[in-house]
Amino acid sequence: MARPFQTQAQEGRSVFALLRVLAIVGGTFAVLLALMYSGYVGYTALEPEEVESGQHELVVDESGRRVDYGRSWLARRGGLWVMHFEGSPTDIGDAHGHLAGRLFRNIDTRVDALLEQRYRGYIESWAELMLLRWDYRGADAALSAEHAAQADRQNQAEHADQATHTDYRRELSALAAALPDDGEGELEPYHRLFLYQCLFDLTQRLQDVVIEGSMFAVAPRATSGGVEAGNLVIGRTLSIDLGTDFEADRVVAFYYPDGKYPFVSIGWAGLIGVVTGINARGIFVAANPARTDDAREEDPIPLPLVLRRVLEEADTLEQAVQIIEAAQLRTAGVVLIGDGVQRQALVLEATARVDEDTRHIRGDDEQAVWATDHMIREVFEADAHNERIRRTTSSGYRYDRLAELLATPGNFAPEDAVAILRDRRGLDNVELGLGNRNALENLHTMQSVVVDATSMVLWVAEGPSTLGRYRAFDLRYLLSRQGSRPAALADFPADRLLYSEEYRDYQEALEGLEYARELLSLDRPDEALAAARVSLALAPDIGELHRLLGDIERELDHAEQAKTHYRRYLELIPGRQRDQERVKGIIEELGG
Repeated sequence: MARPFQTQAQEGRSVFALLRVLAIVGGTFAVLLALMYSGYVGYTALEPEEVESGQHELVVDESGRRVDYGRSWLARRGGLWVMHFEGSPTDIGDAHGHLAGRLFRNIDTRVDALLEQRYRGYIESWAELMLLRWDYRGADAALSAEHAAQADRQNQAEHADQATHTDYRRELSALAAALPDDGEGELEPYHRLFLYQCLFDLTQRLQDVVIEGSMFAVAPRATSGGVEAGNLVIGRTLSIDLGTDFEADRVVAFYYPDGKYPFVSIGWAGLIGVVTGINARGIFVAANPARTDDAREEDPIPLPLVLRRVLEEADTLEQAVQIIEAAQLRTAGVVLIGDGVQRQALVLEATARVDEDTRHIRGDDEQAVWATDHMIREVFEADAHNERIRRTTSSGYRYDRLAELLATPGNFAPEDAVAILRDRRGLDNVELGLGNRNALENLHTMQSVVVDATSMVLWVAEGPSTLGRYRAFDLRYLLSRQGSRPAALADFPADRLLYSEEYRDYQEALEGLEYARELLSLDRPDEALAAARVSLALAPDIGELHRLLGDIERELDHAEQAKTHYRRYLELIPGRQRDQERVKGIIEELGG
């Protein structure tokens, strides 16, 4: 049978009908997709609690160096920002947000820039965000006071009946509500702030090691007749790699929470947990992140918030250990705990999993204890992640250098701790060069602290790195309000290197590095090479400079010179596994 003849108009109507069907199907699919995405975002979002803040007025003093908000205030002391918080969790969070909004934005903007640089494509960035949302869905439940009390009962901690728990969720909610919000972020302010409390955990999603720390404590020497006179002296540095051209504002925060022990925390704006701190009872805690193969328990809590609870509730070394041992952690960590009254210190190595094989104490019967970013107890020797950190980052080298410097501490004083924190030499006192990441002082330190936990005196470095003055704080007065206001304590002066031609050369080399990188991006490799060589002459041990020189020489088809610089980069920048794998691949491409 012959096929009916179709006019052009009929064919057009058929095509139009098909397109209409496709549009309806596509629209329906788009709506369903949007609903599914909206449902996913809603399901994985972290929602703050409703809080009622005091809405105090910000009062600026005549000098412009202090701002008051209710009973709390923020002041600048030299190169440090000092914060004073009083009241309930809501009061403290509200004051934190109103007083430190600009300081938090400085860090947040930098982190955003680094994430954009790392996840260049939209798809890659979006996929990582979706995965992050899923992994942290409901993760803030562990912050509530009710959850903490229930966890104590389940773990049957000895101090659970006496403990009253701070509701960190309410404090974080008040902080998020007080911070200015431009509405442009992918995450709501509360959700974003919670992730900042999980910084130790988040950095472990990267192959690279972003956070590194060194810490030690020296107690009086024990003899057959007892313990000699002397104080517990502690030193601690922490670095967060946010780029060579950025140093976060250094914050010293004094907390006076209702019904809790007052304490001081050395950290940064937006952090409500503790990475370094000491309370009015002389209990000191500091933590370095560690990596292990263990999976975490359900309802874990960020380690910095566990340490804050220690400072709020513990008045002995034993109580501090109990709180940390009972906690379900989000990530492994190495924690230094000191007791200024007992003049004792120890290191607690803890994985995320809670059992008798995952929380180990070392150094409690030794005069000196120290730690970097890996665990050394026998049970962790077969742990692949822990062993990688020890071998492929600077952690193992710095640990061995501390062992050298603390081998015979003798009558140890705070100035001795400062000298160790500023140490720029390597094993056997070999010269390492400025900026070498294997040195204890590698010019990338974000936080440096010395504490006499017995006399209750704290010194905090003003920067840059550990080179600036260490400003003294009398904690016996500031935390305990004992006696009248004392005379000013002596600060430790700036390192002579800070004012030297050598340090100016180092700074000039960093500026030249950025200029050479810009020239290379403009496809001017010959000029970039000349600029980079100037920096190399000024400071030959900057790892990023050797990486750039390798790229320039490769662009110019100088294979042997490129390989030489790439190999030097691998020596100077341990820990950046992602970049190191790329560089090793390039070396192979160039013929090994």
